[in-house]
Amino acid sequence: MLEFLGEAFALAFAPEVIIFACVGILLGITVGAIPGLSGDMAIAVLLPFVFVLEPASALGLLVGVYKGSMFGGSISAITFGVPGTAGAAATVIDGYQAKLAGKPNKALHTALYSSCIGDTTSDLILIFLALPLALVALKFGPVEFFALYVISLTLVAALTMGQVARGVAAAALGVMLAMIGRDPMTGAQRYTFGMPELSGGIGLIPLLVGIFAISEILVQIARMLQRRRFQQRVTTPAQDAPAYDPSKDKMDWPTFRSTFGATMLGTGMGTFIGALPGAGASLAAFMSYGLAQRLSRKPKEFGKGSLEGVAAAEAGNSATSGATFIPLFAFGIPGSATAALFGAALIMMSITPGPTMMRDNMAIIYALFFILIYANLFNLVASKVLLPVYSRLAMIQPRYVLPIVLGLAILGTFASSNSINAVWMLLAAGVLGVALRWFGVPLGPLVLGFIVGPGLEESLRQALMLGRNDWTHLVKSPLALGIYFGTFALLLLFWLLTRKRNVLTKEEVK
Repeated sequence: MLEFLGEAFALAFAPEVIIFACVGILLGITVGAIPGLSGDMAIAVLLPFVFVLEPASALGLLVGVYKGSMFGGSISAITFGVPGTAGAAATVIDGYQAKLAGKPNKALHTALYSSCIGDTTSDLILIFLALPLALVALKFGPVEFFALYVISLTLVAALTMGQVARGVAAAALGVMLAMIGRDPMTGAQRYTFGMPELSGGIGLIPLLVGIFAISEILVQIARMLQRRRFQQRVTTPAQDAPAYDPSKDKMDWPTFRSTFGATMLGTGMGTFIGALPGAGASLAAFMSYGLAQRLSRKPKEFGKGSLEGVAAAEAGNSATSGATFIPLFAFGIPGSATAALFGAALIMMSITPGPTMMRDNMAIIYALFFILIYANLFNLVASKVLLPVYSRLAMIQPRYVLPIVLGLAILGTFASSNSINAVWMLLAAGVLGVALRWFGVPLGPLVLGFIVGPGLEESLRQALMLGRNDWTHLVKSPLALGIYFGTFALLLLFWLLTRKRNVLTKEEVK
């Protein structure tokens, strides 16, 4: 064990890995601070670089982007009232009001500190839970893994906020796309429509980059053409905003202490929700915000610039970052779209996510754990120093950024396979992503369905072979039945919590 830790320490703290992690953090904060761009999109665009970088360097870059974007979304949320990422939507409620009340510096620093606390705590829980859960998962058979796959897709769809039917449809579509190509057992072609280019299936990189990056670029271009410049609406100062006094807007210890309780509430809620497949940072942020308001001594200040509201929302958002990897590392099931992207990166490194990953790749996985921890420190330092600069990034016009992102996406996809067919798949996936966005279908469940699909099919067919085609064999395992029952209980719990959150939201509107 000590040998692996020493090797992992050497990998994680190699100069080039630290440099890539720092570059990733700066890039992530920048992307998160610009409305319309997201950490998922940046990670998707950077996936082809996995082929040309050493595994530790590639993980450092991707982790840095992820960490930076988790906080970066709150910068534009507080400064301009426009969430840079979906997870920062709850931060807008009190963050922008705090800025209008003359407390932008306090709000930004509260978001930064609570984000780093939530993120670090979540990472530590991942480190201490991943290995024990992986050891338990090693005892799973096809029936138990089929139950996990089914439940993961169910949770992904059911926890898609307000879009259960569309979440189910997106997950099913992802599984169907994963089945295109050759049958894994017979080798026969299926769903190729006579096109030899599809005989090898749909590439992981073209699909992910197309769904996340190309579709977002096309949507942003359409918005520019239609002149929907929402920034003009939110960057105009309020008429009744008080004169700004810097001397009253300094972050101090009493302010931090007053928000610490809300930060820990958000951290706990975000870690719990982040560990559930498909729940997502946005749900965690709103749940944390609602819980903090109910337990606060000053609940009436929420929605009017409460720093407790900023702390709870941002801690809940960021606390999902480590927890979302727990099901990926332990069972091979991505906990979110971001975890699916990291799972794809690991697969490209010839590392198969799941219970055997910890055993067969201990050095690189523990190196990843080291990177997760020190990336939070780099994120804290870099964000604190560069806050004045990043708070103005939301003013960058998308027309300057989008062409660069589009070029990188196409170039990286072509370089990953040296095939023009991959570029056509990329563009087709982008068009599909635009269509799904148009009809309000969430993209996360589709990606998770595509990643989980092969394992779901394999475990189902193996379980049926063991049960001699008896479908009741799928529910004869006590462990599988326990998984089904536990998931039903979770769905019932989140249904009740969502009802309370909706009532809370309606009261805030009134």
